[in-house]
Formats: sequence, structure tokens, C-alpha cells
Amino acid sequence: MDSTLYPMQVSAGRDIGAGHLRGWGLEYGDLRERVGLDPMFQEAMQAAQDRGSLVVDHKLANLYLIIRYAMDPASDIFEFGSFSGGSAVFMATLLKALGRSGRVHAFDTFEGMPDTDVVRDLHKRGDFADTRYRELLEYIDERQLGSHVTTVKGRFDQTLPSVIAARPRVGLIHVDCDIYEPIKYVIRESRPALVAGCHVAFDDPLHGSCLGAFDAVQELMIRELALTAEQAYPHMVFRLPALRGDHPEALTGLRAWWGRWRTAGRAASI
Repeated sequence: MDSTLYPMQVSAGRDIGAGHLRGWGLEYGDLRERVGLDPMFQEAMQAAQDRGSLVVDHKLANLYLIIRYAMDPASDIFEFGSFSGGSAVFMATLLKALGRSGRVHAFDTFEGMPDTDVVRDLHKRGDFADTRYRELLEYIDERQLGSHVTTVKGRFDQTLPSVIAARPRVGLIHVDCDIYEPIKYVIRESRPALVAGCHVAFDDPLHGSCLGAFDAVQELMIRELALTAEQAYPHMVFRLPALRGDHPEALTGLRAWWGRWRTAGRAASI
């Protein structure tokens, strides 16, 4: 819980130390409870709940940890697949509370899914159409979040090029658009805007209804770009461009923390 300790342990182009800390800590440890004590997280969670976010709390906690401690503090966030805006206003609330200058670019048709791959994707055209978009805009205005979140309405291929042309610096991509072709498109097209070691967090690949998302991740991130995942729970997280250099000595603090948990007998469920 100290941004000066990042990266913790760089190996194979990712901060595997941070991946262990967030992934194991959220799935088996007390990290979710510790995060929940932070008033900043509580405020952001309330914003997500106000907008009926479908993103589960462990995933929101993971985004909080990346934003607060690990990502470039001067960078923006791209979110692809914002639905009713719950996770977008969650992240914007954090940026505002942290006094950051960055903003969330919340990409979505806000009218439901476009055409999908009939073989790979279980979702179909028109799914997630009940976005309450006008209410989202009113919520952003009421909470004075306009400096930290921008909605980008329309198909990704129609809206992303103009945003990229404005030369943003992106430190986190939150991919929650569920389906095969859009995922491959947004990662490829976003690459010119990414800062070194940008976090790319995929919400969907390990869900039973999203094999198209899994196909996109394994084809693009693993096979084509030859990246290795930093984290597998609660998101699949990659670093793009990959981090450089190995720093095995930086994991000392994490190993000590893990050792205390084993001593306490709390790792027995693994």
C-alpha cells in the first residue's frame, strides 16, 4: 500500500510481485477488507452503486489498487464497455479524490451491443441496452466529475480514432466489452497512446459467457504480442508495452507479508 515500492518484482515484462499482492490478497487474504476501510474507496464504491455497476467489488478493489498505487499518476484511463457508467464514475471519483489531472474516457454505444461473432460470442446485438445514458450525464454533472470522466458515445471504430488523434497518455485500459472483434480492435488502435508499462485489465475472459473475449486475449496478447499476464484474479492484467528489466530483490516485502499469513494459518484454504 505504498506507491514508492512499485514495481515490486519485474519478471517477463510484468510486475509479478504486484500481481501476486493484488491477486492473492484479494482472493485469499484480507486485502479487500483493508481497501474497504479507505474513505476514498468507500466514496468511489458509492458512486459505482449509484449507477448500478455490474462490476463486482473485488474487481473494483483491484482497479482502485492499480490506480492509486501502480499506474502513472499523470495518465488517463480508457474504458471500453461502460454500460451504465458505474465503473467509469468509480474511477473518476478516485482520480478526483487523489487530485489527479487525468480523466476516464468511457467508450460505449450506450445503446447496447453491436453485431457479435455468432460462433465465439454468446452475447448478441442489443444486449446491455438499458444504460440510462441521460441519467449518467446528469450524475456526472451533479457530482462535479466532468473534469475526470468523458463519455465517448458510439461504436469504437467510429470514436476511438479521434480520441487517439488528441494524443492522450493512457496508463490503464479497462476492457469490459465482452466480445471478440472489438477487444482486438481497441487494443491495437490504443497502442500509440499507451505510456510505458500501461496496465491492461480484462474483465471478461474467464467468464463462461465470454469465450470470444478469451479468444481475443490469447490470440492478441499472448500469441501475437508475446505478453505474459501480471495477474489472473480478479482481472487478467497485462503490461503493454512490457516492463523492462528484472528486479527480483524488490519482492522482499511481499515475501515477508506472505510469510506472516502462512504463520497465521490463513493460507490453508489454497
